[in-house]
Formats: sequence, C-alpha cells, structure tokens
Amino acid sequence: MKEIIYNGNYITTSEEIIDGHTYERTELIPNVHVLPIRDNKILLMKEFRAHEKGYRWKLVSGWCDKTGKGPLEHAQDELAEEVGMEAGHWEELLYANAPNATVNLNTYYYVCTDISELQQPIENPDIHSTVLEYNWFSFDDIFRLINEKKMWPGASSMMAVWYLYKLNSTV
Repeated sequence: MKEIIYNGNYITTSEEIIDGHTYERTELIPNVHVLPIRDNKILLMKEFRAHEKGYRWKLVSGWCDKTGKGPLEHAQDELAEEVGMEAGHWEELLYANAPNATVNLNTYYYVCTDISELQQPIENPDIHSTVLEYNWFSFDDIFRLINEKKMWPGASSMMAVWYLYKLNSTV
C-alpha cells in the first residue's frame, strides 16, 4: 500500500512496502522543456535561480502550474515569459514519464521553430529566477558549457545534445 509522506507544490513523496522493504517514490508535477531551433542551433538561457544560489545555462522550462492550460500552452508561455519570444511551429518531441520509478520527472519536451521576438514582451511571473541572458548554441557549444560546468549534464542538456546531433547527422 502506497502512503503519501509529503505533498508539496511541485513534489509528492510516497512510501510503499513491497516484500517487507520500504521503497520511496518521488513524483514531480508535469513540467515543460523547450528546444527552440534556428540554423541548427538551440536557444539556451542563463538563469539566476535564487533557491540554487547561482546561475546556469539551461533550456527554457517551467512547471505546468497554471489551471486550465495544457503542457503545450505552458511551453508557449515559458518561451514568451523567459526570453520574450514566440514560435510559429511546435512539435512534442518526448514525454518522459516513469510512474513506478523511484523518481518520476513527468517532463514534456517540445521543439519549436520559426522563432520571433514578441512585439509586446510579457513579464515573467517567476520572481525567484532571473534570465540574465540568452543565446543560440551549437552542438559543440553545449559540450563546452557542460565541460566548463556552466550547464548541468542532466536529462534536458542530453535532450538538447541528442536533438542537435540528430539535426546535423547524415546517418
């Protein structure tokens, strides 16, 4: 039987006893990661995150925490709020979900193209994070950021590397 131990705004942790052993499980609410693509480069943002006490380069991303909106609408909002852009074409690349794993990230990855600046910028409601800058990065550039420890080598950076490899590969 599964017992909820903690239920926060973004994370739920439960315990489940299986064959006499206690397994903890953590599940995040759905979140989105956006891969804006232009000229075989991907847009990354350098974001200061107060709770992390520092900055890092990362994909445009955010939680699906607005009532009545689906993941694609959240992705579109994040692109507008974090970097002041919109995209003419959107495609869901992957929904990463592992409901019975120890950690379930519930992440939607979207690729978007036909990128343009918004005529009227939208204020980012996330007051605890500040986008310091953004730029377009190639496959090699992302590896450099990871090697210099300016970008975490996690799932989202690997998705960026994989997608750019796929775009540039002739195989």
